[in-house]
Amino acid sequence: MLRLVRVRAAARQIRIERMLEGGLPPLWGDPRLLRQALLNLLSNAIKFTPAEGTVVLAARQDGTAIVLEVSDTGIGIAEEDLPRIMEPFVQGEVARNRKFEGTGLGLALTKAMVEAHGGILEIESRVGLGTTVRIKLPQRAAAE
Repeated sequence: MLRLVRVRAAARQIRIERMLEGGLPPLWGDPRLLRQALLNLLSNAIKFTPAEGTVVLAARQDGTAIVLEVSDTGIGIAEEDLPRIMEPFVQGEVARNRKFEGTGLGLALTKAMVEAHGGILEIESRVGLGTTVRIKLPQRAAAE
């Protein structure tokens, strides 16, 4: 999956790192939807990270959940925009000042894909410091 975004990241001089915890159980769900959710997050992270920044894809187990995180050293999202950025057609920047292309559907679709798997999507961000988007998916028993 990272190879799909590495070319664009390299063209923008953005470093991509992986931090994958060893021994993770397999994810249960629709691989196409989960892959698309991560691609949406990685694409956003690259889009909003300036040259020489970093994007990190991390995976770990947290109790009964598998946690996937995409973090960046990008422009960040204003605190007042966080509640609404997962709505369809909304981006964090004010429309008249928009510098970034896109429909504003990526996060809304990603949230729907995650929730369809019984998971939750969380966002932490600080303007000028970056953003972390966290997907928490319930770990399912292999017998299911």
